[in-house]
Amino acid sequence: MSFNLLFVLLFLPSASILGWLLLHFIVSRRTSTYMIVQALLLSLFLFFTADSIYSIPGIPSDILVYSHLFTVFSGTCCIPIIWLYFDRLRYGHKFKVRHFLWLIIPVSLTLMGVSLTDTVGTSNLAPFLTELYSDGAQILEHYKGTALWHYYVWCHTIFRVTVVIELLLAVVYLVIYVVKENVRLINFHKYFTQDEPIRVIELQIYVLVLPAVFTLVKVLFSKQFLDTHLWLSIVLNSVISVSIFFFNRNAWFSARKTITRTQEKHVMMYNYHPSIKGPIKEIMVEELLDDVDQEFLLRLQDKVSERIKSVAVTTPKDMNAIKDILFSSSGNPWDDSLLTRFQTIMLNEQLFLKPSLSLQDIAERLHTNKTYISKLVNNTYNMSFPEFLNTMRIGYSQQYMRSHPLAKQEEIARACGFLSASSFNNIFRKITGMTPKEWVLKSPK
Repeated sequence: MSFNLLFVLLFLPSASILGWLLLHFIVSRRTSTYMIVQALLLSLFLFFTADSIYSIPGIPSDILVYSHLFTVFSGTCCIPIIWLYFDRLRYGHKFKVRHFLWLIIPVSLTLMGVSLTDTVGTSNLAPFLTELYSDGAQILEHYKGTALWHYYVWCHTIFRVTVVIELLLAVVYLVIYVVKENVRLINFHKYFTQDEPIRVIELQIYVLVLPAVFTLVKVLFSKQFLDTHLWLSIVLNSVISVSIFFFNRNAWFSARKTITRTQEKHVMMYNYHPSIKGPIKEIMVEELLDDVDQEFLLRLQDKVSERIKSVAVTTPKDMNAIKDILFSSSGNPWDDSLLTRFQTIMLNEQLFLKPSLSLQDIAERLHTNKTYISKLVNNTYNMSFPEFLNTMRIGYSQQYMRSHPLAKQEEIARACGFLSASSFNNIFRKITGMTPKEWVLKSPK
């Protein structure tokens, strides 16, 4: 492999992190986790850059020594900052002084390393690091008891032990969170295949587990081993760079609790801090209205006016209801043809009689996504999709009972799309206020 390609691969994670530092500065300053993400990126940038510089042959002695100190400091900072990020996602509270007490460890290690560097001198330390890099830890027998040996203990052994302890504590935290918050791989599967919402913190866990393992491998293996097995270094840097991409892309949604794949396509619309949610949404609506024609504005005005009249503005909850009406009305991305096609498959084809019919099934039939179908039903019929589906089935069941007076409830339930008679009875009572038997007795012959 040519030196130029090797050089690019060495600095691939650093280049990726630098790009994300700039992107977050441009688009993510309103998110609640902006500062903690920037601190993490800066720490990772220092670690991977210093680690890559340390691998370049013929590097000047001063740069070699100080890059190693940067590795010690930034390497012990990365994992605590990651878990501060998860803490902010999970609880949303402001950080206090006690949240940063862990800084004592990396600062202490670095200060001791600086002190030992000053004692030994860079001119003596650089050849030692170069020899250690090329020949491995077996050279320590020649330096035992010297300042160089103490430097190795502090900046190599204790550094690696610290990283392992931090990682073990992080694993304990992760296991507790997974158990308490019901984190399941099926959630990620539904998010990826069915566009189901997933918690941002849960998505970030999936993204970070793999690079955390690979980064640990990079920290614990010796430089000599990684240079001998060059393919491993290439794989490590490639996986870490891909994971950095997905982590930072997901970090754009730190203002939200959950996210869907559809919403990820409109990242800028969800990039706001909760404290300025109202003004940002107003800007979003204004931008939407700038792109519509007069006919749409007139229909929107009628729709909003009709719905606001039905809501009494007496409590904050009522105000929220009006806001929901306004935003749901102004955000309709469909046209009349979608409603027509929806009504055709539901009424003419009686698709509502299909057991376990889902929004995803409808969306696939209409070549759209389930978010649009859900909003279409909400805005057109003023009910959720399950309520709409059950209403259609109960209406059909009434016709069925008139035309089949001797049919048993199990037969009626199956014919109308319900999975069981008990489910049919419960929903029938909820919608009509009476049981099917009571309705048959009271209905006109």
